[in-house]
Amino acid sequence: SSGINAEYGGKKKGKKGEGGEMSVKDKYSKTLQEMDCLKHELETRTELARRNDARASDLKQQVTDWEKVVAEEQEEKLDISADMIRQYKTMQSTMALRIHLLESNLSHLQVQLDTTQKKLATTEKEKSDLQKKYDDTVERMEREMIDMEQRYENILVEAMDAVAGKLEQAQSKWNKACELVQLDNITKIREFGLPNLEL
Repeated sequence: SSGINAEYGGKKKGKKGEGGEMSVKDKYSKTLQEMDCLKHELETRTELARRNDARASDLKQQVTDWEKVVAEEQEEKLDISADMIRQYKTMQSTMALRIHLLESNLSHLQVQLDTTQKKLATTEKEKSDLQKKYDDTVERMEREMIDMEQRYENILVEAMDAVAGKLEQAQSKWNKACELVQLDNITKIREFGLPNLEL
């Protein structure tokens, strides 16, 4: 990718094979660099991407093992025999197959990354919808509480008015009853010859 080429552009290029093509080791290193960048990006993603850590770790260990083999072969390059040369060519063929497998794995991991990104977008939308639903519910409940408080206040006022009205009626009846009793007492007192006596 362009990001990887920019990052490693300043480094000395590896030895190229016949016809100007990249050697197996260079292709192998390039594939490893791309895989490491993709692996680093995947590690920042969601739970689905992190499930691939074990698999990526196994691939990285295999790559490290092959790098070690290549380094040992390069150190012994001046002393190798014809048989060792044949083994080296066999190893190159095996590495070419490994590179193909690694590139296939990179494509698979890219597909998983795209799937994870889509799921993240879906999750964010669901979260936004749930937040809106929660906010709408809270707002509705607050309005209902305000309306309920107003209804209770109106009921309380009506009840107090009704009690006050009943008290007023009772007071009026009590006053009339007192007046009747007073008049009755005055009448009875006058019957005893005390017409000027006031209660």
